Amino acid sequence: IITFTANLAAETTYYVDDWGPGQTSRATRERFQVGGKGINVSKMLKRLQAQTTAVCFPGGNFGDNCKSWLDEHEIPYKAFTRDCITRSGSIIRAPGKEEISILGLDCQVSQAAVEKCVEYLSSLEGPCIIAVCGVIPDWPSVHWQPLRDWISSRESRFDLAIDTYGEGLRWFAKQSPNLIKINRDELVTLLDGDVSMIDTASLLERVAKVYDSGTWIVTDGSSSVFCRSPQGNVYSFQPRRTHCLSPIGCGDVFLATYLHSIYNKGLNRESALSLATEYASRNAESEDIADFSLEVEPN
Repeated sequence: IITFTANLAAETTYYVDDWGPGQTSRATRERFQVGGKGINVSKMLKRLQAQTTAVCFPGGNFGDNCKSWLDEHEIPYKAFTRDCITRSGSIIRAPGKEEISILGLDCQVSQAAVEKCVEYLSSLEGPCIIAVCGVIPDWPSVHWQPLRDWISSRESRFDLAIDTYGEGLRWFAKQSPNLIKINRDELVTLLDGDVSMIDTASLLERVAKVYDSGTWIVTDGSSSVFCRSPQGNVYSFQPRRTHCLSPIGCGDVFLATYLHSIYNKGLNRESALSLATEYASRNAESEDIADFSLEVEPN
């Protein structure tokens, strides 16, 4: 499972006793990590003992720090760095308060790096799943054209999974992906007009008539997860109640678990959906991403 992250984040989490407007808060400890949806998916896949490679574009002042972190955490990756700049990010956590997440300006990815990435993807042998994760900055620009060309003409040995948003979502939805996993707000953007008051199951039916895709999965925070199969069957699964410490990475844990369950474990969609939802809930209950017990699986 090849994850694709165009918008890395060199993140530092600051742990403080308290914070508020107009005051200076001193950290009691801090922790560096590499953020980005595809990185999170590969991190969870590694925990599940699934083969994965994280394709990414580290560069600039934070690029070496990101590569060192990936090496330290033994996350397999393929980096394309020429003329790229990685964004920074900060997370602030204090007891009894919701965390704050601040991200810097989007990453810069050069056409030269994109061309090298396409060469790498083309060289892969055997069946692969390409999971495009997170926003792709400046997606309509010419420097992403080599990737657009490759995806639109990809060979049958490549399955395509999509968990993106923004300008690229409609384009990717038209590339006959095997899986689209998005949240309800992102689903709404695929249809014209005000459809925000329509229920999720009905929205899925409308979207499926416009976009030729395989499986659709729509999450909505603590509300029900909806899944539409390629045959048109729509069903939902209600996540259990959780005491959420951090929502960051829950969707990425969900996607990693679902892909691993379908492609590597051979589970049916209902079982894969159930397990993915449970692990996403466990992730919400932990401070770090993909750092929770896998020992007891739900029935």
